[in-house]
Amino acid sequence: MSLTEVTGNPRHDQLIALIAERGYMSIEALAQLLAVSTQTVRRDIRKLSEEGFITRHHGGAGRASSLVNTAFEQRELACNEEKRAIAAAIADALPDRCTLFMTIGTTVEHIARALLAHSQLRVITNSLRVAQILYKQKDFEVLVPGGVLRAHNGGIIGPSAIQFVSGFRADYTLTSTGALEGDGTLLEFDVNEVAMARAMMAHSRNVLVAADHTKFRASAAVELAQVGEISALFTDAPPPPPLAARLAQHQVALHVAPVAVAE
Repeated sequence: MSLTEVTGNPRHDQLIALIAERGYMSIEALAQLLAVSTQTVRRDIRKLSEEGFITRHHGGAGRASSLVNTAFEQRELACNEEKRAIAAAIADALPDRCTLFMTIGTTVEHIARALLAHSQLRVITNSLRVAQILYKQKDFEVLVPGGVLRAHNGGIIGPSAIQFVSGFRADYTLTSTGALEGDGTLLEFDVNEVAMARAMMAHSRNVLVAADHTKFRASAAVELAQVGEISALFTDAPPPPPLAARLAQHQVALHVAPVAVAE
């Protein structure tokens, strides 16, 4: 899947790409570029804003909100083939008999499933959903912190959780990100989840970030890290040139996982 194949509708994909590039566009400008009526653009904007791809404004549309992430249930269904490919690439890169931090997120859950073929892993995670995938492996040691449990994604946050993970030194932190900007900034939506992820990163020898291609044009409000703080980026499509240059500048390993094409 390319960077422009998001919805399965070429016009919708082009509309999303135009707004991602320019930040905001009027209905009239979109109608002209897409060669459709303003009524069609209004219908497209209404549909795509309801699905979380863009934000609807009076007279036009802008990038999706940087304050609110797409519903967890919706993200579970999005880009599954891409996430599986990324997860398989990360699993292939990890040795047996190592200690891992794993954060919250649907992509990280795919990584957890891909790790089931490994042996003798110690996993410290603040995601009950990740723990549930891994805990039955007899030669895995799965540890979860105490703290505040979030109903919408099974994540554990709070000072006691941060203190717990700070007592370990992991070989790897495995995390996703809500958005990856061209200047090399990794962004997330929730300050409490970022605090947990940063604690893990600070107590880890290597940081592996999983981000499907949609994260290259997403927006979020809370800074998670700069690319200079990570060891490797695993994705399913080549990143935009400015971001690729940043990765090369900071000698961050880039892994582009091949995605199986459905017959």
